[in-house]
Amino acid sequence: MFGRRKRRTLPQHLREALWPSMGWRRTFRYAQHRLVRIKDTTTSIARGMAFGAAISFLPLPGTHIFSAALLSWGTRSSVLASVVGTLAGNPWTFPFMWWGAYKLGDWAFFVLGLPVREMPEQFEWKELVHEVTTDPFSLFVPWVCGGIILAFLSWPFFYLAFYRLVRQARLRQKQWKIHRLHKAGRKLTEPPKA
Repeated sequence: MFGRRKRRTLPQHLREALWPSMGWRRTFRYAQHRLVRIKDTTTSIARGMAFGAAISFLPLPGTHIFSAALLSWGTRSSVLASVVGTLAGNPWTFPFMWWGAYKLGDWAFFVLGLPVREMPEQFEWKELVHEVTTDPFSLFVPWVCGGIILAFLSWPFFYLAFYRLVRQARLRQKQWKIHRLHKAGRKLTEPPKA
């Protein structure tokens, strides 16, 4: 009923993910309105979003939504909010998040005396698959371990930020509803003009 008349193609979807046609500000406000309408507590929503954002440090694209939803379900957090939280990991932030995960994993393995291979200069999908299938321990395992450590360390910060964001958005919505009720009440109680 409310679907698009003409379906988007894959390149259009990718372009929309990188740069939304309605603009970043409006996209952010839309996501904020959707979050406020989730029927759950502010704490549960913030926990779910924090799981979604923190899990994005793992260099395992395609598993973020499932992992965040599973963690949220296990901790009785909002599963829908965790899916929204995974948007913190996007094409703009992944390079920084994954670089940090690799560097932390590299450092942790160095401290433990375990071997780590240097990240290649030219890194393509074919090479990543080759690394994972032939020798995952030297490059990919430290990278994933660094992502897990960063996810664990960043979760409290994400939780506090999202808690504040959702609480403020709900307060604004409540004030807006009260304002509308007062406006409607004044219209009903005003004496008719002669």
